[in-house]
Amino acid sequence: MKKMTGKKKCAGILALALAGAVALTACGEQERDSDRDEERQVVQQEIDQEQEEALQEEIDQELEEYNAETIEKGYLDYSMELFRGSVEEGTNSMVSPTSVMMALELVAAGAEGETQEQITGLFCEGVSQAQMEHYCKDLMERYESSEDVELHLANSIWINDMIAERMEEDYLVRSAYIFDAEASILPFDEEATELINEWCDDNTDGMIPKLFDEIDPMAQLYLINATAIDAPWQEPYEDHQVKEEIFTNASGDEEEVKMMNEVGSDYFETEDAVGFLKYYEGYEYAFLTILPEEGMTVDEYVAGLSGEKYQEFWDSRTGEYDVYTKLPEFTYDYELELNDVLQDMGMTRAFEAGADFSGIADADLYISRVLHKTFIEVGQERTRAAAVTAVEVCETAALEEPRETREVYLDRPFVYAIVEADTGMPIFIGTVQSVNN
Repeated sequence: MKKMTGKKKCAGILALALAGAVALTACGEQERDSDRDEERQVVQQEIDQEQEEALQEEIDQELEEYNAETIEKGYLDYSMELFRGSVEEGTNSMVSPTSVMMALELVAAGAEGETQEQITGLFCEGVSQAQMEHYCKDLMERYESSEDVELHLANSIWINDMIAERMEEDYLVRSAYIFDAEASILPFDEEATELINEWCDDNTDGMIPKLFDEIDPMAQLYLINATAIDAPWQEPYEDHQVKEEIFTNASGDEEEVKMMNEVGSDYFETEDAVGFLKYYEGYEYAFLTILPEEGMTVDEYVAGLSGEKYQEFWDSRTGEYDVYTKLPEFTYDYELELNDVLQDMGMTRAFEAGADFSGIADADLYISRVLHKTFIEVGQERTRAAAVTAVEVCETAALEEPRETREVYLDRPFVYAIVEADTGMPIFIGTVQSVNN
């Protein structure tokens, strides 16, 4: 899997490189004509190495120890609630709770008060932002350290050049230090759309090559997480284990599929479902299946799937049996906007005017939408899957002070003119003495 290595793209973006100094500088002059360069605002804002290290020490001191069991239980509840809210009846659906959490925690790192509490509360009630940041930092390091499975997490911040000078230095250092987030400043135009899509393509190994058809030129920020996995089976399916068989879909129609057959040993059974586990290389990760009982649809099962119910299913695991399994090969992608789902889960303040993201920038920011895209491919040799979560942040329009009023009623004879707007020079001028004459 290709991994983003921080390579600089001299295409009019301003990269925040936190290796000794954070420098917001344009690099488009070599590849742009002079007219194009003049359109791009150059922002210079340097943080020297000593200042950066001091900020990182402060962040380290702010991070709080967390109880892994508590956060993981909260994460499980959040994951099932997100899944329930994201499933579309009768269709293939998939979300990445990890990707959504990382993107929203990247935003929460610059939130304050109730706005921050509601975002953090999605993942675990009663846990502080400092604890969640510590957990996310550890999670990223753990996922990236796998030797047999390529599990890649990447974060990025895309900053509209209109707001660059109002960005908080502390937030930029924090997002790089905790989330390893690249930051880029650029005009939000067609080229920016291309660059964001290229970043998604690079960081999902081509599984999600396009996130946006176009971005909102008036948006101020896009905070994006990409999560991708390329996991070979510990025991790949042999050719003789793959057979053409029938799969009956949700509508009751029969489909011819390639069915992968195997005898395993990890079995799950609860009152209304059974399942099996198939390991990926290295045994660090695995593919879990859950099959609802006969007569129960997947939609009905998911509607009642809580964190507690999922945990009950997982705890039913046993190795006492030979488990004959069938798994169809499949590939699909899925996308949805998560605004309604997240607000139903209690994260409302961040979407409202008056949300507090003062830790990000000196601006009245709010989340305008959260876009989530996923892809999965399950085959004979491996599983490939990816997710991208993008948080679009806009600025609340300033309310104008009410002004004194006057009245001009053209209800009697008047003079008019057609003039040049910048000089007032009349092109036409006349009078109206009678409207019906």
